Amino acid sequence: MGKLDIVIIKDLIYAEVDFWSVIDNDYFSMRVLIDTGAAITTFSDSAIKRLGYITYDKPITVRTGGGITTANEVTVPKIQISSFELIDIPAHSNKYLDEFKIDGIIGMNILSKFIFTVNLNENIIIFDNR
Repeated sequence: MGKLDIVIIKDLIYAEVDFWSVIDNDYFSMRVLIDTGAAITTFSDSAIKRLGYITYDKPITVRTGGGITTANEVTVPKIQISSFELIDIPAHSNKYLDEFKIDGIIGMNILSKFIFTVNLNENIIIFDNR
């Protein structure tokens, strides 16, 4: 079991999550939106560059909460969420997240790997193995 501190900004839940940086060969912490309505984890283009990830060359069409847009596919080598490490997670890169000043969105392709509880009284998410 593990826990993740959260911050609520304008009714949205954010947390600091550690992503493997290919450039630094170490984990890099970024504040990301925790979104149970997002099917897949998505990063801003600037976050992808900062982490040193390479996107696949073929843009795809995706449906988001903001409408239909294009994204690039990417594989995240490692993610550390609380005490859990996930490896080779599929994700998207979307240039529009930079406009909203969001580094990334953790979607259900990651969240569904856990049993989790959001505790708004203590501002934490408690994670356990599924």
